[in-house]
Amino acid sequence: MEVLLVGGACLTSAFGAALACGGLAAPSRIAATRRVLGWSLRAMRLLRRLSRTRLADVLLGVDLWRVHALRLVALLAAHQVSFDERTAAVTLAVALAALSCVAGLLMASPVAAVAAGTIVVGVAAARELSRRRRVRREVVASMPGVYRTLSVALASGQTLAQAVAYVGSHERGPVSEAFARMSLRLRCGSSTEDAVALLARELDAPGAELLATALVISHRTGSPLRDLLMRSAALAERQGEFERMLGVKTAQVRLSVRIVSLLPAVMIAILALVSPDFQSGLLTPAGVGCVCLAAVLDGAALLIIRRLMAGVTRWT
Repeated sequence: MEVLLVGGACLTSAFGAALACGGLAAPSRIAATRRVLGWSLRAMRLLRRLSRTRLADVLLGVDLWRVHALRLVALLAAHQVSFDERTAAVTLAVALAALSCVAGLLMASPVAAVAAGTIVVGVAAARELSRRRRVRREVVASMPGVYRTLSVALASGQTLAQAVAYVGSHERGPVSEAFARMSLRLRCGSSTEDAVALLARELDAPGAELLATALVISHRTGSPLRDLLMRSAALAERQGEFERMLGVKTAQVRLSVRIVSLLPAVMIAILALVSPDFQSGLLTPAGVGCVCLAAVLDGAALLIIRRLMAGVTRWT
């Protein structure tokens, strides 16, 4: 989302500047370029002022917005552009508002502006949810190897810090990054309890809390964890097999549920963006009432399906 919003705003600005400067002579083009640079500096100052307001706190309070703001900071840092988290959050908000206004002006309807912003936010939320699910699957698949690696490292006489550093350097993916951060915290003087608690919070996997408790107890008492970790590895493998089996058996049903539940929202968003007749209908009380009723019915259906799927998962 951050690339789409900022890139779209920059392209719109660049296109407008090119149209403004295309038919000018060389001295006039230089003056126009200076004006564009001046506007850019004023825009940066405005963004930094907005970053010191309550708006930045509200935006950063939304998990989805905070994640994309951090990604924008990392993206700009790779291009030697200094941005803090609050300024990045405000920049995303301004870019989203700008793109929504452009869509509204192009379609000559405020409904199109709202629909464009809703589509962008919905796509960003769907991508973030898909990324988190993929990360969780990677973590769950890596946990048996983590248990065995910790068991071997601790049984060979290594300390907890050394065992954590070993896992961080020899594993791959999100698990490796989480253990590498824990090793860095321990080297920087963080307490074992705090470092282990943060590790359990970052590892979104079954048994992470048990692993954290076992590591703390082992650090305090020096008790061996080889048998516990090996048994945990076997249990994690069995749970992974059950989850894969359940995913295979319910794949068709889950796909049908996603299509049926998302299709009405997608159709309404597209029609609100491109259809003038639908836009004018949405501006009437009857149109608003129909859309709200459809949203309530769709939400109720999703809740019913969720309860049924939870029952199937529990009995499986």
